[in-house]
Amino acid sequence: MRFIADSYYRGLRAAGIPALRRRLNDAGVILCYHNVVATEQDCAGCPGLHEPRARFEQQMRWLIDHYRVVGLSEFLARLASGASMRSLAALTFDDGYAGVFEHAVPILHSLRVPATVFIVADAVGRSAPFSWDEDAGHRAADWASIRAALGEGIELGAHSANHPSLPSLTDSQLEDEIVASRAVIHRATGWRPECFAYPYGHWNARVRDAVRSAGYGAGVTLDFGLNGREADLWALRRINVPAGISDAAFEAWTAGCRGRKDLSR
Repeated sequence: MRFIADSYYRGLRAAGIPALRRRLNDAGVILCYHNVVATEQDCAGCPGLHEPRARFEQQMRWLIDHYRVVGLSEFLARLASGASMRSLAALTFDDGYAGVFEHAVPILHSLRVPATVFIVADAVGRSAPFSWDEDAGHRAADWASIRAALGEGIELGAHSANHPSLPSLTDSQLEDEIVASRAVIHRATGWRPECFAYPYGHWNARVRDAVRSAGYGAGVTLDFGLNGREADLWALRRINVPAGISDAAFEAWTAGCRGRKDLSR
């Protein structure tokens, strides 16, 4: 199945379809990563979340050659103003892994690529790994690492306090996850998050409205797709980039091209 999928995306690239869509679509892409690790040997844990540093740098170099990469705040401002979004990209990371600050941020700084890291507030500095990584050793960053990375294009967003599935919560629990997490991040770093990322990508109208009512300027999902002028600022689409994605698939996905089998996953 992997060979068939790779052949499909190589065919799209050979036909020039992703390149054509980049030129014609007046819609920007928000990429979502999770963790960046040193080598392939460090990828244990939840499959698809832990991208080796060399592969990540390769993808970033391709991205800046084919898109204008801007900070998420500028991306949102252009959407709100109705400006053209053609060939525009923004980079995000969910969860606030230590590997992002250790391995990804130096690459981003060297390439002058801006990015937003969405922080799980109550996970910061915790010795235990995220539950989905079990004993793989991948942990959240500490506040010192997060504060040291700010500036040079690195911004922060909120990703809840404890990473629950928000639609399952009561109204009071939902408020704690959305409002308290922002306050914790602001108090610890001086940065006041203006964008919220829905944990697991789970959201509904009630959750969206709670994020908007809390004063966030935008919310990002994991719904696949690009964002044009008609986009809902509190339900923006992102491309969730899995570790191990082929070069041809990465190029197609950033342009909004995804196979039917991939969409069903």
